[in-house]
Amino acid sequence: MNHDIYICYDKREKHLSDELYRLFEKNGIKPWSKSKDMASGASIDTVTQAISESKCFVLIFGENAKETNYVLTELDIAFSSEIPIIVFNIDEVKSTQKLEFLLRTQTVIQSFPNTKRQLKKLVNKTSEIVQKPVKNVEISRETIEAFEAINPKKKENSIKKYIAIAIPIAAIVILIYLFIIVPTGQNTTADGVIAMNMTDVQVKGNNYAVYGQSYNLPKDSQNYIMNIRFYDKNNNNVFEVNSTADEFRQGIIWQGDLPTNNVTHVGFKLTDLNNKVLSHNDYVIS
Repeated sequence: MNHDIYICYDKREKHLSDELYRLFEKNGIKPWSKSKDMASGASIDTVTQAISESKCFVLIFGENAKETNYVLTELDIAFSSEIPIIVFNIDEVKSTQKLEFLLRTQTVIQSFPNTKRQLKKLVNKTSEIVQKPVKNVEISRETIEAFEAINPKKKENSIKKYIAIAIPIAAIVILIYLFIIVPTGQNTTADGVIAMNMTDVQVKGNNYAVYGQSYNLPKDSQNYIMNIRFYDKNNNNVFEVNSTADEFRQGIIWQGDLPTNNVTHVGFKLTDLNNKVLSHNDYVIS
């Protein structure tokens, strides 16, 4: 026989043993298990020899293995042969008094709560014992899913996963509110969130053209009022215009002549008929 580790398991966990077998092989560690390497009709001496010639004994431990005589017998052989034992716990079962005695000085690794991380830990510890260090542990999706399916922390992990997804989404919503809705003064109406803001003011003599853009402006927009105020350098209101939002056309909020060309900045706000401010902003004329 030429192998590094012996995999011990209860027959009801054969599928898990097969997954560990593939996992170790994938990472350059030669395993031995009854389901893969024991010929039909072979005697118990084959198992004894396989355990004795191993550099490490890996036990898949759970409720089933706890009360299985041949698992305890194989464990006894490994313990008596002073072979390093790694217990890979697949549930939260407590060991018996005898098992406690056999395993109290051995390495115990849980398969949960983070299945992938714990499988990686198992490979790293095993490779250390058999002196075949693994730099980058390779784990197939199938192996992770096999152990995740019997993970006693599965429900808890699912809750954490949903929380991990929900927190970034909530953060994005808050950021949109803080940096988009709040700064522009947007508020919800019966038509949803509505906003309008100035984007440019062009001046030719006393003629002023105020450009803007709208967000979700309804077709029935005469129920929303645009207020534009023109200020001079002393912050005096020199002109004011009020019109319904349905007069907003092709990017122009308002255009007309003013009694002065000394305007330095323009203030704009959009309100509903109850004078609720939906959006507002100022524009400095350069």
